[in-house]
Amino acid sequence: MKNKYLLLADASSPHTLKWVKELIKYFDVYLVTLNNYTQEINDLLTEKHIFNVNEKVVTSGGNFKLIFKYFEIIKIIKKLEPMYLNAHYLSSYGVLGALIKLQYTKIKLIQSTWGTDILVTPFQNNIKFKIARFALSKADIITSDSYFMTDKINEIYKNNITQTFPFGLEAFELQDNIKKDEFLIFSNRGLSENYNIDKIIEWFSSLIDKRYKLIIANDGKMKLTLENRVKILNLENRIKFVGFLTNSEQSKYYRDAKYYISIPSSDSTAVSLLEAMRYGCYPIVSNLSANREWILDEVNGAFFKKDLELNKLTLDIIKLNQIIISKRAIFEKSIKMYISNIK
Repeated sequence: MKNKYLLLADASSPHTLKWVKELIKYFDVYLVTLNNYTQEINDLLTEKHIFNVNEKVVTSGGNFKLIFKYFEIIKIIKKLEPMYLNAHYLSSYGVLGALIKLQYTKIKLIQSTWGTDILVTPFQNNIKFKIARFALSKADIITSDSYFMTDKINEIYKNNITQTFPFGLEAFELQDNIKKDEFLIFSNRGLSENYNIDKIIEWFSSLIDKRYKLIIANDGKMKLTLENRVKILNLENRIKFVGFLTNSEQSKYYRDAKYYISIPSSDSTAVSLLEAMRYGCYPIVSNLSANREWILDEVNGAFFKKDLELNKLTLDIIKLNQIIISKRAIFEKSIKMYISNIK
């Protein structure tokens, strides 16, 4: 009989789906979510294993009203008596997980950090810093998706229980026959301030060779502003907004695009970067610590600068980036190691 493993996580996130797919191989998995769940999650777990306690979560923190959901979740804990409690995203589910651990000390609490919950929110003010430290201090294990983020975790709460591995990809076979559109650039980060899509558009407008095309996927509050900027620059025939993509649609753009561009101001290891490398794209990324764990400038990618010239880059890196991902970023391998540690 498998041990019970309870996830506190956003059931609408593809990251949560990824964890569920692997964890069900080892545990009897249940999920408590503060958001609606997808059909894929439902197919894997069934409704009897999913508890939706509806409450909109703000990723920037300040989710104090979530405390009122604590008592509803405690009833679920009493009913299930799980051995493991795994909270994903520290500034919301992680705080609830830490409060539960105070009452149920025998539960093994795993705090899984995602990015801004460690890199941004705790450093906005002293109260948020103390909340993050409290949530981390109650963990039996902490997971981090980059060594840079692990350093930040230790800055908030010094420990020797953090396991570092990326939210990686499914296993795949190396491909030699990937054919790229030499002039296609693909961006799929959120259309919000942190991801600097406006800077990508300005840089693209400065490219001398007008054969280049830019595909901008995803959505966000800056979408209308960005679309208007493209109109002003008269680039509507070369820049296309395609909205939120399914996995298969996104994979097609990865396969076709020669370049992948992602220049956030703050980030941990982005799954989209790993996906782009897996499909042999040439990554153009911001010079952040987490990106330096994957990219060597102008070897298997390039760090973004305003005067970056695409025609001066060495582009024969399709196989190299596939090999890097196959060696370091297969999620199934990471989870096997993680499971052996928590047991």
